[in-house]
Amino acid sequence: MNRSIHTKISFVSVAGYMFLLIVLPVGSIFEQAFSGGVHQFIHAVIQPIGVAALRVTVETALIAAIINTIAGTFIAYALVRTQLPGKSILNALVDLPFAIPTTVSGIMLVLLYGPSAPLGIWLAHYHIQLVYSTAAIILAMVFVTFPYTIRAVQPLLEDIDVRMEEAASTLGASGWRIMKAIILPTLMPGILSGFTLIFSRSMAELGAVVVISGNLPMHTQVAAVYLYGLLENYDQQGAAAISVVLLAISFLALVYQLYMLKQKPQAKLKHIASWFTKKREGSDRYEASDRAV
Repeated sequence: MNRSIHTKISFVSVAGYMFLLIVLPVGSIFEQAFSGGVHQFIHAVIQPIGVAALRVTVETALIAAIINTIAGTFIAYALVRTQLPGKSILNALVDLPFAIPTTVSGIMLVLLYGPSAPLGIWLAHYHIQLVYSTAAIILAMVFVTFPYTIRAVQPLLEDIDVRMEEAASTLGASGWRIMKAIILPTLMPGILSGFTLIFSRSMAELGAVVVISGNLPMHTQVAAVYLYGLLENYDQQGAAAISVVLLAISFLALVYQLYMLKQKPQAKLKHIASWFTKKREGSDRYEASDRAV
C-alpha cells in the first residue's frame, strides 16, 4: 500500500510540475495566437516583415547548426581520441558559452569584429563587413550553441568498444571504412541530437543577435527580435502567432530527429553485420584454401 501511495505521489508531482512548466505556457501561447480566429492568426504570420524575419531565422539557424554539428563532432573526437596538450583546459573551455550571458556574448563579438576594432578594421580593408550583417547573426548563433554537439557526442565516443575497430582493422578495413561503418553510426544519435538542439536554440536566440545583427527589418531582423518588437507595441496576438510558428518549426525538427534515430541505427547495424560477415566468410575461404594446399 505504501509503495502504491508513493508511486501515485511521484506521478502527481512529476505530472503537476510538467503541467505548470510546459503545458500551461504552451497552451497560453496557442490560446493567445488564435484569440482572433484562424484568419487573424494567418494575417499576423504573413506580414512581409514577419515572413522575412522567419526566413532569416530559419536560414541562419540551419547554417549555424550545420557548422557547429560538423565542427563539434571533430572537436569531440579530438578531445576523446587524441592527446592534446592542455586537453583538460580545452575541455573546460567548451562550456564557457553556457556561462556567459548571451547579451555579453554579443557585446564581445562587436568589440572584436566591430568597425572600430583592430580585427574589424583589417576585415574592412578587404571589404568584409562582419558585424551588422547576416554573417554576424550566424556568428552569434554559432558562439552561443558551440557546446551542444560536443557534449552530445563525447559520451558516445567514450563508450565505443575499441576492440570493434581493432577487429575491423585486422580484417583489412581502412581508417575511413572504420569511421564510416563503426564510429559514425554509433555517434549518429549524438550528432542528430546536437543538430536539433543547436537549431532550436538558434531559432530563439535574442540576446547575442540583437546586439550584433543591426536588426534591420527585411534584412537582418530575426523572428525573436521581431516578436519582441510586437510585444513592445502591445500586439500580443501577433507575437503569439510568430511564437507558434517558431514552436511548430522546432517541433518538426524534433520529430524528424526521433524518426532518424529510430530508422538509421537499425539499417546501419545491418550494414555493419553484413560487412563483418562478408569479411569473415572471405577470411574463412582463404584459410580453407590455404589448408588444402
